[in-house]
Amino acid sequence: MRRFRVLLADDDLQMRATTNGLLETEFDVIHMVSDGSSLIEAALRFAPDLIVTDITMPKMNGFEAVRQVQRSLPTIKSVFLTMHGAREYRREARRLGAGYVLKTSVREELTRTIHAVLQGAG
Repeated sequence: MRRFRVLLADDDLQMRATTNGLLETEFDVIHMVSDGSSLIEAALRFAPDLIVTDITMPKMNGFEAVRQVQRSLPTIKSVFLTMHGAREYRREARRLGAGYVLKTSVREELTRTIHAVLQGAG
């Protein structure tokens, strides 16, 4: 079975490590970055199947970074992993065709949401 390639973006080192630990049994985490600009550079360089990103990051927020990646690589899927529960954030994620997981439920929901997004259920 093919393992999907994931790019992970979060400015919190501990959150990156935790998320990587959750994903590494099912996915290949090919690169991790800590800001939106680096997310774009890494996506263009590595062309992952999926980006898991926070929204609030230095240099550029996750929404804008994903928009820019989608312009060049429209087949890359995305999941936002965030502390923001506000409806407007969820709506923006939906507009981008992305999944949405709160950090408080990362262990219960992240891999399920990733599979749904990869199968086209955003």
